[in-house]
Amino acid sequence: MARILVIAEQRQGKLSESTLELCKAAKAIAEGLGAAPAAAAFYKDDSIANEVAKYIPEVISVVDAKLENYSSDGFAQAIKAVVDSQDVKGVLIAHSYDGIDLAAKVAMVLGAGIVSNCNKVAVNGGQLVFTRNTYNGKIQEERSVKTDKFVATFEKGAFDKEAPGGAGKVTAVSASIGDIRTKFKGFVETQAGSVDITQAKIIVSGGRGTKEKDKYNDVIVNLAKKLGGEYAASRPVVDAGWTDPARQVGQSGKTVTPALYIACGISGAIQHVAGMKGSQCIVAINKDPEAPIFNIATYGIVGDLFEVIPAMMEALG
Repeated sequence: MARILVIAEQRQGKLSESTLELCKAAKAIAEGLGAAPAAAAFYKDDSIANEVAKYIPEVISVVDAKLENYSSDGFAQAIKAVVDSQDVKGVLIAHSYDGIDLAAKVAMVLGAGIVSNCNKVAVNGGQLVFTRNTYNGKIQEERSVKTDKFVATFEKGAFDKEAPGGAGKVTAVSASIGDIRTKFKGFVETQAGSVDITQAKIIVSGGRGTKEKDKYNDVIVNLAKKLGGEYAASRPVVDAGWTDPARQVGQSGKTVTPALYIACGISGAIQHVAGMKGSQCIVAINKDPEAPIFNIATYGIVGDLFEVIPAMMEALG
């Protein structure tokens, strides 16, 4: 049976949450095409493969010391070895920094069509139809591939994370990993010691409407702490120096998918929305009833955030 293959993504031996979302995507696509969901894990040992096996029935593992750290050369060679040894219909890759780098190269070595930056997929008459953003998210377009195999990258938050469901079968595949043209020197944390807002379940985010740094801290930071969440910001707030760049949400910042996202004084520019539209519940607070943020909000409050948030704080006790 043909397989829909997830490429497991890891950093310093830790499996990414995007991989769990891709496992959910692989199962949905496989069901629609009458295929089988599977994953491929590349690392110095089987630890990543064993972790992924908790989320998907079959994992194909390539073990090589050269695969401890990501490189497009090494991973493309490993993927080619897996596809050559198995019946693979499609390859799913996270639309991350590494994934963007890898996907085009994989499509080239496989001779496969590629669709990137997808946020949805459907099966129509036995053919996959991918939905993706174009023009900075202003337009959604549908794409299909004409080749026998396909490569697709999916945005973070396009699918829910798959829940662990047991121990899948891990199969070893040998691959001769040749020259790698880049040399791994080490990881450098861009914001050492700062919080990773992509892991937060509750985020309170402030925009230009917070007016100044002290007011941003008074309303946004304090509400986030009250809710036991993290605070974030749109790009104008970060550019003004009111908060840490690691807390920026949007196309030029982080993509977040919390259970609750409270957007305060944020108009809803496409660049910001691209980084938070996958949130499960979006609450928008803005005094402009025509603000675009209300188009994607689960709940909208038209009002002055400097009146609304203190009332929320009081109600929270």
